[in-house]
Amino acid sequence: MARTVKRPGLLQRTPILEWIAAALGLLLTVSLLVYLVGEGLSARNGPPALSVATEAAKPSGGGFVVPVVVRNASNTTAAAVEVRGTLEQGGRVVEERRLSFTYVPGGGEVRGGLIFQRDPRGLRLSVSPEGYEEP
Repeated sequence: MARTVKRPGLLQRTPILEWIAAALGLLLTVSLLVYLVGEGLSARNGPPALSVATEAAKPSGGGFVVPVVVRNASNTTAAAVEVRGTLEQGGRVVEERRLSFTYVPGGGEVRGGLIFQRDPRGLRLSVSPEGYEEP
């Protein structure tokens, strides 16, 4: 008389931790795919959205350094970004400086400094982006 041995099924042979790891891997893979497709479909292809902010002027050597932060709120990278800074007194420009950044990444920021001969703390400081190139 032949006896048949009942083999355990797939659920009984696979440890529970292996099932948990497989479920987590599947969840991470699906989440990543959904995120990438969403980013690809919603990517803004418009121009860079550049803004410039300054920090307090600091004495440096024979002049004063005004730290500058350029932020790009767009997803599009800007290359050869030009920034212009002016010091005004009584409505007239008394000193002007320019600063150039190689690139400002989309969603990122870069830092630099404008060096003035006069102390900007007693004058009206105006800083703005002037232009960029498309990389």
